[in-house]
Amino acid sequence: MNKRFFYLLFSFVIVLAIGAFVNVKYSKNLSNVTPASTLTVKISSSPSASLPSSALPTPTSTQTPNSYLIENFPFQSQAPDANWDELHDEACEEASLILTHYYLNNKDVSVQEMEDQIQKMVNWEIENWGSHKDLTVKETGSLAKSFYGDQNFEIKNDITIEDVKKEIVNGYPVIIPTAGRLLGNPNFRSPGPVYHMVVAIGYDSDTIIVQDVGTRNGDHYRYNEKILYNAIHDWTGNPETIEDGQKTMLVFKN
Repeated sequence: MNKRFFYLLFSFVIVLAIGAFVNVKYSKNLSNVTPASTLTVKISSSPSASLPSSALPTPTSTQTPNSYLIENFPFQSQAPDANWDELHDEACEEASLILTHYYLNNKDVSVQEMEDQIQKMVNWEIENWGSHKDLTVKETGSLAKSFYGDQNFEIKNDITIEDVKKEIVNGYPVIIPTAGRLLGNPNFRSPGPVYHMVVAIGYDSDTIIVQDVGTRNGDHYRYNEKILYNAIHDWTGNPETIEDGQKTMLVFKN
């Protein structure tokens, strides 16, 4: 009986010992496990698609201001001595070019200088082109390049009146070819020139401001923009078809 009791007691002690060992081991393992409630999940967001303001393109406005004027633009008429002979009657292209050249070089032009320049330019045309005649916009550009060495210009075709204004806002004088009689300028000798060039230098409200070399009163002369635009026609070589001429302009950049 004592042996049996001793055996049972020994077995019970062994079971308790094993249970205690397992409990300690299990507790240690649990101490190394982070409770789910304390886990921190770090999520890396993708870089923002937005750019810093300095890297964003600045939107440009296509709207022109309500008015603009190229200042200090010289003026003399194509007949500076009021001698409206055949040579001077056909010198609007030369005179417009002279005024533009002098402006680009920050120079004023006197009556005598204007006359001298017109005479020299016409003589150059006769010597190199065989005659003094009406010039297209392209030929006027060629004259500027050959006579003055001016090359920083651009011919633009199929233009609108807004195109003219945009060039003026940039500070660029614009030589415009016209069917002169459509301008309706009361200062022209009747019936007015079939073909005529003016230099657009400004605008305000519904008017375009030009240097109109066809009259002594042409300094900062104002044309209604619709009338001027309707009159814009390049030289076709034939007075009968002048109103079929292209709407074009010669833009000089400084």
